[in-house]
Amino acid sequence: MSSLTLFATVFLIGFILLVGILWIYLLLQQKRKFKQLIDFAIEGMVVSHKGCVIEINVQALKIFGGTDKEEILGRPLIDFIAPESKALIQEQSTKRHTEMYECMLLRKDGTVFPGLVRGSIVKGFGKTVRISAIIDLTELKEAQYALQALNENLEMQVKVQIEKNRQQEMMLFQQSRHAQMGEMISMIAHQWRQPLNVLSLLAQNIVFKYKLQKLDERIMDEFKEDSMRQIVQMSKTIDDFRDFFKPDKSIKVFDIKQQLSNAVEMVKPIVAAHGIEIGFESEEGLKIESYPNEFGQSIINILNNAKDVLLESCGEFSKRITVRAKRGEAGKIMITIEDNGGGIDAFVMPYIFEPYFSTKGAKHGTGLGLYMSKIILEEHMHGHISVENTETGAKFEIVLQGLM
Repeated sequence: MSSLTLFATVFLIGFILLVGILWIYLLLQQKRKFKQLIDFAIEGMVVSHKGCVIEINVQALKIFGGTDKEEILGRPLIDFIAPESKALIQEQSTKRHTEMYECMLLRKDGTVFPGLVRGSIVKGFGKTVRISAIIDLTELKEAQYALQALNENLEMQVKVQIEKNRQQEMMLFQQSRHAQMGEMISMIAHQWRQPLNVLSLLAQNIVFKYKLQKLDERIMDEFKEDSMRQIVQMSKTIDDFRDFFKPDKSIKVFDIKQQLSNAVEMVKPIVAAHGIEIGFESEEGLKIESYPNEFGQSIINILNNAKDVLLESCGEFSKRITVRAKRGEAGKIMITIEDNGGGIDAFVMPYIFEPYFSTKGAKHGTGLGLYMSKIILEEHMHGHISVENTETGAKFEIVLQGLM
């Protein structure tokens, strides 16, 4: 071999070695930069080739419970997958790119934890590798379970509280009902006073005629007719009160004017007996669809409250309660109940609709009348009730949605 040929051979070998060294150097540089890059990632990053781990970042090392990369490198990737997720991982590994999916993974000590994984096949380190990004969902799942348990517990507490409120409301309704029964008996007594007086006079007259021996068939017929007329009136009074106060929870279309008129007529004898005048004005055709008996009872509660205020008022003046009903805007029905009893004290005003709050004392009031009226009008009938002072007294305003 000539010296020229030998020189060329040596040069070629040297060039190839130089290129190889340069390629290895560039590869090492690329690998070093890649390691630096994946160590900056927030997610855990695992690089695998033919199913074995060849690189892992610091975050992934923490996720899998390792302290040194050498504990993970070279191990089969399948060692870090929980049995229940192996089929899913194998299916996903056949895809070049995968969207995020949830699976169960294994730490180095064998404990199972939920993870969120996505992967992609790329060219790197002079070979085809798979890069997998992993997020540990343990804390998120624990927070989710805790929140779910809290929600379930909260839901149970809400149900218990609702049931307590329902029972309390039923108890208040029952107490209010008993108070209304007392009011009803008082009203019936005043309604019966006139027919009883008439019956008493008829009885005295028939005895007087008997003593004078002036009884005849005509007088007895007249006595019978007059007596039966008063008895029928008394019986009608009982029926009216029974129908008005019976707990009817059925929704009906009813006329506001008629229902207000019934309520006013029921309280008129008892307020008149105390020298209180009651007036009533209403437009025609004011109809709503709701609970007529509950509405009437709420009105009577407010009227009785106005009566009690007027009875406690000092000074000589013409005591009066005025009830008005008219059509408002947007189909609303406006009802006002106004008295001239001097108004509500500023200290009392914020508590006027509170349960058991009464200025009349335990012997004369339960403190439930206005509270139950508010419950009926606002919660049962979806209306609104408010109160304000006027120049001479207090005015309650009720707003209900009427039928167009």
